[in-house]
Amino acid sequence: MQIVDQNNIRHILVVDDEPNIVSAVQRELASPPHGRYRYQVTGCTDPLQALAKAREQSFDAVISDYRMPDMDGLEFLKELTLLQPECARLVLSGQTDMATLIRMVNETHIYRFIPKPWHDYYLKSSLAQAIGYHQTLRQHRELAAVVRQRQISVPPLPEGNMEQILIVDHDPGVLGSLSRVLTHHSEVDDLYLAIRAEVAHATTPVLQEGKISVQVTPSARHALELVKNNTFSCIIADRKMPEMDGVELLQRFADLQPDCFRILISNEICEGDLIQAIGGANIFAFIQKPWSDFELKTSIAQALAQRRMLLENRQLAEIVQQAGAV
Repeated sequence: MQIVDQNNIRHILVVDDEPNIVSAVQRELASPPHGRYRYQVTGCTDPLQALAKAREQSFDAVISDYRMPDMDGLEFLKELTLLQPECARLVLSGQTDMATLIRMVNETHIYRFIPKPWHDYYLKSSLAQAIGYHQTLRQHRELAAVVRQRQISVPPLPEGNMEQILIVDHDPGVLGSLSRVLTHHSEVDDLYLAIRAEVAHATTPVLQEGKISVQVTPSARHALELVKNNTFSCIIADRKMPEMDGVELLQRFADLQPDCFRILISNEICEGDLIQAIGGANIFAFIQKPWSDFELKTSIAQALAQRRMLLENRQLAEIVQQAGAV
């Protein structure tokens, strides 16, 4: 009889209006090879029921369909994110459209989009990677809370207050336009921000133009050279470039500077390329050309705010670990 380590059990929420899909995912996650984790799966055919479950217990990851009758996957994930922001989000669906997929990336920051029919290995490996990533974030946040509670003084982050942003696009006109947008403050921004805050009853991160440094290059290969002597907070890359596809460039950045948040921008992209950008490059956002200046700045502000929080939590967690406080 095999003894299961309770510390390796992860709680998974599976949501699909088709019971046979829920059962198939449950069987797959219970079958060998098990890998690093064992899974306790809660299956729901109704997203409203799934949200009720999420109010009762925490989940390490959710695997959700998109097209469901009472509430689609996008709205479900937005509600779930409010309840459990650190729950890893994966979408398993055979039907979607580009507009919805873009909103899933930008509004819920899904970790993977897995098309139906799925490959068993890809489902398991994607889930394990998502859980590992979000588990690290959770551990850092919990350890950081110890430092904050004890009011321990900490040194500033190594990069200081300046955020380094890299823009890569083969069109010089686009480079100039993006650079001007990111370094110029408009009164219209304040108006949009006030309206959005009033509607959403929430604060939105603001791009502080005086605290960012923008570098531009038309060459993907030059961008990789810049990594050797620069630490970037965010990279914005066009999908279609002569030297290298933007998705491949962002994948390389994910390996070289994993803390650099990645944003893909394009006026033409297919669903397969966007799915690859989600899974391979773990993009934070996708920006459609021609872009809205306010939406562009808001996406980058959100990326920078989340990155700084992650770095601060990691730094505080390291202080706790080095001190042996836990």
